[in-house]
Amino acid sequence: MRYSIAANWDLSLLDQLKETSVVGLYGQMWGDPLGGGRMALFIPKVGKKEVAHFISEARKRGLNFNYLINGTCLDNLEFTKKAYQSIAEHIEWIATTGADMVTVTLPFLAEIVKREFPHLKVAVSSFARVQNVHLARLWEEMGVDKIILPESVNRDFGGLRLIRDAVDCELELIANHCCLFQCFLDLHHRNMVSHGSQADHACGGFAPDYCKLACQRLKILKPVELIKSTWIRPEDVSHYEEIGIDCLKLVERFRGTESLLQIVHAYEKRRYDGNLVELLTLPQAGAFLTPNLEIIKRTDLIEPEKMEEVMAVLREPFPEKIHIDNRKLDGFLDYFKKVDCLRNDCLRCGYCESVAMRTISVNEEWKREMIARFDRALEILTSGEIAKVRERRL
Repeated sequence: MRYSIAANWDLSLLDQLKETSVVGLYGQMWGDPLGGGRMALFIPKVGKKEVAHFISEARKRGLNFNYLINGTCLDNLEFTKKAYQSIAEHIEWIATTGADMVTVTLPFLAEIVKREFPHLKVAVSSFARVQNVHLARLWEEMGVDKIILPESVNRDFGGLRLIRDAVDCELELIANHCCLFQCFLDLHHRNMVSHGSQADHACGGFAPDYCKLACQRLKILKPVELIKSTWIRPEDVSHYEEIGIDCLKLVERFRGTESLLQIVHAYEKRRYDGNLVELLTLPQAGAFLTPNLEIIKRTDLIEPEKMEEVMAVLREPFPEKIHIDNRKLDGFLDYFKKVDCLRNDCLRCGYCESVAMRTISVNEEWKREMIARFDRALEILTSGEIAKVRERRL
């Protein structure tokens, strides 16, 4: 199995990927005009010069680079004189960096790249939600070189086989994301992070992350959601090799180098004996870089003390209080080869619930405290307190 890993722009990371199965990196500069899958709050502050240098150093080491322009919305400005020119100039700059691929969500951008920059390969973002053969074929007919399938299909083995048989382009899955299964916040969150990463957007990168608050709260309230989240364990990589999946994507772009390498080594060894939470995209002390907090300290937009209360909840580390015993998950994936989770009733099935009961331990006192804190943080956002529309009701 080949791996694609997030670029945190630390040059020392590149040397430590030597002799691993990592074949490429992906990333996006801070203040990108087209936006992507992470808000400016959680993108390392690097500009064009640093990005070009990092890509050059990666290519010297035989590593590919996939530049992300995978925002879900360009505010309909993409068809106007000024914005279209900006788009063309930005992609032209990407082409000069040595990046060999770009990832897009919008077919419009795929067409521009294929026509104007034919030497650049095009990947379809997981944000495009290519979940079936029909969608995969439509994208391949546009000439794309890779489809990054959404996390929701990771355990849909029947669907994955059908897609693999239907298209010739490269297929990639995201291995260690911890999104909710069939997430009801998905559309809102994709648009939020897209606009929150676009340099000239009216929001200026500002976005109190309601979606992440609601998501993390649900995982604590119902730990079974941690099992339903369709991550891929290091031990289960061979199941995807058998299907013909070409590459696994390892996240997160805002992780420190030590944390990224911990993830790489776990998947290389195809075994992890610790707390599975440590490999997933959940808050944990020391694993992530410092957020660009000045973006949300906007006294012209919100009440800063309320924003700090919200952010404190999101920073609460999980691994110290929630433990998923990875060794007890051996054989866990076999069940999904016999069922269709996308069309099943979780309450009637009960499999993930039974797995959660024997593999997850939670500090119950912490759980009660955190649910109250998450409820309060969500109230701050939904009631208008954060915008000083009204004070908290007694």
